[in-house]
Order: sequence, then C-alpha cells, then structure tokens
Amino acid sequence: MDMNTFSMAVKNLKKNLSFYSLYLVSAAFVITVFFAFTSFSVNTVMLEKISTDGRVETMCHTISLFLMVFVVFYMAYSNRFFLRRRTKELGIYALLGYRKADILSLLTFENLLICFGAYVLGMAAGGFAHKGIVCFINHLLHLGIDTSRIPFWNFSAVSRTTLFVSAVVLVSSLSNARFLYKTTLMNLVRFEKSAEKKMRLRRFPALLGFLMITGGYILALDILRGNCSLWIRAGFYQTGLLTMFLVVCGTALFIASFLPYMMERSKKQKRRFYTGTNIITTPNFIYRIRSNARTLIMLTLLSAAVLTISSVMALTLYYPAAAISRIAPSEIEFRIEKGSQIQAIEQILKKYVPDTQDITLTRTDLYNVTSDSENLPAEYYLGSAQNGADQKTILKKVGFECISYSQYAELLEAQGKQSAPDQPGAPSDDECILIKYLPDEDNQSEKGDQYVLRTGNREKTVTVKAVSLDNAISFANSIGTLVISDSLYSEISQNQTPSVSIVSLNGRPLENNEALYQALSDYLEGSPYLQGNSHRVNELMHLNSSTFLLIGFLVVLFFIAVGSILYFNNLSAVIDSRADYEILGKMGYRTSQIRRIIRKQTLTFFGIPFILGLLDCIFATIVYKIGLMQNILGNSPSQYVPVIIAVLLTALIYGIYYFLTVRSCYKAAKICYNT
Repeated sequence: MDMNTFSMAVKNLKKNLSFYSLYLVSAAFVITVFFAFTSFSVNTVMLEKISTDGRVETMCHTISLFLMVFVVFYMAYSNRFFLRRRTKELGIYALLGYRKADILSLLTFENLLICFGAYVLGMAAGGFAHKGIVCFINHLLHLGIDTSRIPFWNFSAVSRTTLFVSAVVLVSSLSNARFLYKTTLMNLVRFEKSAEKKMRLRRFPALLGFLMITGGYILALDILRGNCSLWIRAGFYQTGLLTMFLVVCGTALFIASFLPYMMERSKKQKRRFYTGTNIITTPNFIYRIRSNARTLIMLTLLSAAVLTISSVMALTLYYPAAAISRIAPSEIEFRIEKGSQIQAIEQILKKYVPDTQDITLTRTDLYNVTSDSENLPAEYYLGSAQNGADQKTILKKVGFECISYSQYAELLEAQGKQSAPDQPGAPSDDECILIKYLPDEDNQSEKGDQYVLRTGNREKTVTVKAVSLDNAISFANSIGTLVISDSLYSEISQNQTPSVSIVSLNGRPLENNEALYQALSDYLEGSPYLQGNSHRVNELMHLNSSTFLLIGFLVVLFFIAVGSILYFNNLSAVIDSRADYEILGKMGYRTSQIRRIIRKQTLTFFGIPFILGLLDCIFATIVYKIGLMQNILGNSPSQYVPVIIAVLLTALIYGIYYFLTVRSCYKAAKICYNT
C-alpha cells in the first residue's frame, strides 16, 4: 500500500503542478534565506573582519530566532491552507474506503516530496546566495578576503538547516494527523460548505477605530512643531509608545469594524450598489473582511513593517553618507601645524598617486575675529567651562573664522559645488555670507542681521547677505565660518589676526584611496584635524553594513510572509467561491466580467494592507527623520529620494505577487465561461 500511496502522491503533484508551484518556490525561497543566513552566521572569517565588539554575533543570534519562528509560522500556515484545500478530496477517499492511516500517508508523502524539492532548490540557491553576499561585502568594504577559499556549503550550516527543516516537516505531519483523527467523515466532506454566519456591524467600534488611527497620525505629525510638540514636552519614547498603541489598535478596529461598516452603508446607495458587478463584489468583500479580519490585520502590520523598515534603512544608509559631504567636504583635508608639512605631504601624494595632474591642492587661511553681537547662532559661541561649572558660568569667546569669497568659491569648485543654482554672489565690503552648521529652525533666518567684527582695535559692521549650508571647510577645522569680501579679508589679514591654515586636496584619483589616507594619518600622527570624504563614507559603510545586511534578512522574510499569505488567502477564496462563478457563467456573464470580479476582489485584499501600511510608513518615517536624525542637510527634497525608491521597489514586488495571484485565481476558478 505504501508504494501505491507514493504513486498517488506523485500523480497528485503532477496533476496540480501549477497549484503547488508557488508553494514550492516560496518554501524554497524561505529555505534559501534560512540557509544563507545560517551559513553567514557560522562564517568565522567574515565575522572576524566585520565585527569588533560582538554586536554582529548578538544580532545573528537574535535574527536566528526570528528566522526559526518565521519558518515554523510559514510552513504551518501553508500546510493548513493546503489541508483545507484538500478536505473534500480527502473526504471522498474516506467514502471510498480508505483508512485515515492511508490518507495520512498520502498527505505525508505529498508534503515530503514538496519539502524535499524545496530543500534541494533552497540549499543550492542558498549556497550561491551566501557566496554572493560574502563577495559583495568583501568588495564593498575592501576586506581583502580570499573568497575562493570560502566554500559554497558549510557543513555546520547544512546540518543545522537539515535538522530544522526535518523538525518542521515532522511537526506539520503530526498536525495533519491530529486534524484527520479529530475530524469526522461528514465534516471532511462538508468542510468547504460551512454556513456563512450573520455578522453584526456595530457603529461604536467602527467610529473608535477611525478616531484612534486618525489620532495616531495627528500625534505623529505633531513632531513637526519642534520644541512645542508633545514629543519634546512629554518625552519622545512615551509619546512614541502612545502613537504606536493608537495606530496598532486603530488599525485593528479600522479593518475589523470601520471598513465593513462603511461598505454595509454603501449598500443603501442603490444606484451604485446595483451597478455592474458591485452587487456581487460588495457583499463578498464585507464577508471576507469580517471572516479574515485577523489575517488582514496581521498582513497590514507586516506590510507596515516591510515598508517602514525598508524606508528607514534607505534613509539611514543615504542620509549619513550625504551628510558627510558637509562634515568633510574635501577628499583630504588637514591643518598645517608645521612649516614643512606641505612638502612632506606632496612627497607622500606622489608615492601613492603617480599622476597628480587631476588633483587640486588649495591652501586656505582662516582668520579669527571676535564679536559681541547678541544675535549670533549657537555654533559661533566658543569657550569652555571652568572647574566643572554649569552652562550659566561658561566662559565664552564669541567670534567667527573668516574666509575670503575667492577662496570659498575656489574650494566649492574643487569640491564640485560651484554650479549650484542657489549659490550666493560675492559680498561687498559691508556684507557677508553666513555658513550655518544646522539649518534655521522655526523658519527664522539670520539674513539681514548685522554683526560687529573686531580685529585688534578696529571694528567693522557687516550685514548678512545670505545664509548657506555649503561649508567649504570640514567641521573638524571650522564651525562658525564667515565668508567676507576679498578686500575686507585682506584688511583683516594685515592686522596680524590669529589664523589657522588649512590644506584641502580634491580630485578623482583621491577617491577611495585608503592607502594614501592611512599614510597621511601615520605622518600626521593621527591628527583629529585630518578629514577625508571617501574615508568617512567607507568607515560608515564598514560600521553599518553588517547591521543593514542582517535587517535586510528580516525584510526579505516579511516580504515572503506577506506575499505568500495574500496568495494563498485569495486563492482559497476563489476556490471556495467556485460554485458562485459557475452560476455567474450560466447566467450569461462573460469571461472578461468574471475575471474583472476576481481582479477587483484580489486587488482589494492586496490594496488594504499596502495602503494602510504605506500610511503607517509615511508617518513613522517622518517621526524617525525629525526625532532621531540630526538635521544637517536641511529640508532638501532630494534626501527623501531613497525612501521613495524603497517604497516603489516594495510596490513593484507587491505588484508581482498580485499578478501571480490573479493568474492562479483564474486557473483555480475552472469555469466554462461564456465568450
């Protein structure tokens, strides 16, 4: 009987290959991610290179738990779906005289064949995925690892994956056995024909859900008010927890009560309700929302997590890298502390860069002037506390570090910023350009303010012509830069005012030249005044790459979970409604009309989690950007481009899942349509 059962299992799989194909691919993808991550977590060569404080190892252990929970959840959900899909068929087997032990064997063989196929595909793809990840990180971070010595398949990772997948399959088989032996023959046959229960739609929970989710969004936007917001007055984390509570609970009530309530009320609009296919889709939509409320709520929260994590990752990766263009605008910059440094630097430069024609060397003298003006920005107050005194007794020296406009323009041109359309023109002798560390808060600008510059016994009053965030000198060497006219700069220089000399090197040959930067650092004995744009970016990538990679695993898992559940749920709904589609076909509905009904129902179930998740993502990203990131780049719309790209990529993946689902739903309907 075992061979006959095995043969039946093979025939069933061949017969329903299209039905099982996405389950096979999805399960294989899950195993691919699990095996690739497990291989990465036991790759000691890689971990030793990217982890210095044990943070990566801790994150690996944490995400391993998430992976295990996810695989168990996904396999359990998929198994439950296919078991429900087969209940009528299994009932017929029982009517034909098959024992429950034989039916269980059939299910077990089918499950083993699918899982074995997914295992083989997942292990093969996981080995290549792990190898690709290692090569990518090695190239990105310049780790110098010989990737040819890293095997595709690690024995420890293979054994762990095999044991875990085997345990999951065993648990699924035991779950099937429990279901079969607890379910009667009649229940198996009539499982798909369970009566639709009358559901009461209550106004209060619907209204409460709408108010809670709206209140959560309003509270999130309150952070835009700055110091006047509840986030500052009541505390960031307290307000954040309250906002999350309102949004999560509001989302649950909004889906479970508000949407069905509004759709039920729309049935009273007879002109719209009795138009086209609305009379069919609207009641079905209400029932599906109510009967699948928990699943839909979970999908919405997962979608929100996918969109938010993707957007935050994109913003967190892009924003600091873009901010480095202000923190360290030149490829290499250092302060002259010895007279012979420039000649020595030039020799080091020739050693590591044979062709120096495309390199620009600029020396800038910054002259320190004092001022007693009361309206200076905070970053222009220089000083230190005496004997551990508090801020009220800080000894302050207020002033500027002046740079001539010609030097400023020369540096910006070397850094590739001179072509900016909003670049201010040259100031007159009575004007200046104020270089800010942070953008203006509360829409207050220093433009038009007057500052008194003191050099020795002389005073000069200048008016702020423009305020700019385009600093030409790194913040390590100058915070409080004032751009003045060349003639005024020359006048100040003649007064023997204390000054600082800065050398800036720019040019394509210097980009990502870590060997040169390290040689300069050794020569300058690790001076804190040595700054480099590419070096800071590479350092940032090295510190955060492992974190982003590990979080990326979670995003991939959420994608698989959301897409697979949506696929199976919509497919199950079409299968359960097959008799309704047959009736529509007999009533004269054309193929295009029935397919339109299927598309409309599927799009609705895909659209609700995505739209609500997108709204949650937008408000969460705003809170993250305003509350947890220093506003160095101002309000430029370009900083949100990575977020838009992340959302569009997520929408694209949702779209792929949607078209795959609709295609499978067409096949599952199995209707002789009228043309």
